[in-house]
Amino acid sequence: MKTTNLAALAVLGALSLTGCGVDAGDLPVDDSNAEQPSQVLPGTSADTAQEAELPALDGRAAAAEEGVRGMAVTPGLMGLTSSWYSGSVAPGATQHWQWNNASATSAYEVGLSPTGAATTGPCQFEVTRTWDVQQYGGEREFHFNIKNVGSITCGTNILLDSQTRTSTWATGGIDVGASKTWTWNNANPLTASHIVGVAPSGATSGNPCQLEVTNTWYTQQPDGEREFKFTVKNVGAIACQGDIQLARVSNSASSWATGTLAPGATKSWVWNNANPLDRVYAPGLSPAGASASDTCDLKVSRTYYQQKINTDGTAEREYYLTIQNVGSLSCSGTLLLNYL
Repeated sequence: MKTTNLAALAVLGALSLTGCGVDAGDLPVDDSNAEQPSQVLPGTSADTAQEAELPALDGRAAAAEEGVRGMAVTPGLMGLTSSWYSGSVAPGATQHWQWNNASATSAYEVGLSPTGAATTGPCQFEVTRTWDVQQYGGEREFHFNIKNVGSITCGTNILLDSQTRTSTWATGGIDVGASKTWTWNNANPLTASHIVGVAPSGATSGNPCQLEVTNTWYTQQPDGEREFKFTVKNVGAIACQGDIQLARVSNSASSWATGTLAPGATKSWVWNNANPLDRVYAPGLSPAGASASDTCDLKVSRTYYQQKINTDGTAEREYYLTIQNVGSLSCSGTLLLNYL
């Protein structure tokens, strides 16, 4: 069985994606005062926004220097926005990358294809944070941090991809350190994942506008409606605003039942042979089991990629993901392993 539940074996259930659009008339809801689920990822610090400030490495320059077509991944690489190599990274170390002149109408997703695994240990990398920046003059930058979460020094091919937005709206002003939460109603089709970014605005000559999506999760209402919820925080030094870039991802690698999770419980899986090596995953959830008075609330709380050396000497990429019940009701759902 290709998918292994780290807590218990999961039964795969293949779903056929319809590719349907969001129903006309569905509007985002600003839930600024809504109670927000925990944003802590298992195995990471409680507040990744407080990571030590690192100088931003230039992704465009790195990709140009390498010559993207020469990357040792697969011929499908040029379907990505771009890709480049991280260089060697020590265990526990973090790199901060930026993609200059980012599209103002797309949401970005980062995948990883680690390389340099040894028989003594796998090579493991995780995207620990992503955020958007507007510089004075209007340029949008997409920023992200990657971390070597393994025990050996190694590197990773960074796989940057984007999806053109399916919906957009203005955030309104957000004060420094403040957050706003939105709900995307009728998040259909039920087999689609959602990714979200922000095109910030309001930078001054002295300070950029910096906005970060700090949390995302899915909810099933008692009437069966699925909702996608997310929180945006102003992580810069000035009050500013932006335009939400909400995109839908409907390419399916697989899907399976999560089984029942108690409130606060987590469950993890590994997707073996995560090929092709330039594939960028964007998992989602379709919660089930809401009661007459309580919602079912599930989130993908952590993902990371690893390369391991098999007993026959071959190298294999794997994709790990953890989900969490962030509501107050024991419930289940379908995990959607989608990709850009």
